[in-house]
Amino acid sequence: MRHNMMIPQHLFVYGTLRPHLASNNVRQLLVGMKVVGPATVQGRLYDFGDFPGVTNGTGIVHGNLLRLSHTEQLDALDDYEECHGLSPLFTRSSTNAQLSDGLCVSAWIYLFNRQLKLGIPILSGDYAQHIQDRPNY
Repeated sequence: MRHNMMIPQHLFVYGTLRPHLASNNVRQLLVGMKVVGPATVQGRLYDFGDFPGVTNGTGIVHGNLLRLSHTEQLDALDDYEECHGLSPLFTRSSTNAQLSDGLCVSAWIYLFNRQLKLGIPILSGDYAQHIQDRPNY
């Protein structure tokens, strides 16, 4: 049996990259990507004030699955997510995203790569709902 080690052609977004939460500048980074639909991944979601972050964990994180139009889009997103240098803010990793119909898709995700002491856990796993509910937003 042959195994295809394919590079994910999808991106799971859970915070400021979600199309309905993205600023105009961020929307420019998403041009050409297709929204596949709502999806979830396994992990833990935190609020860091201006943005959320996901770490590996046993919870469920809600977001959207996007299909990349070309893998070069990841270069600009890596810059936005500060994935470079000796101590990057985020790292891009592969994960399995589950769509609402149960289908699992291999996707990229940006994982938070710093200490969590300043983060507030988002127990619902849904950043969009969290920012609607939090005071002073």
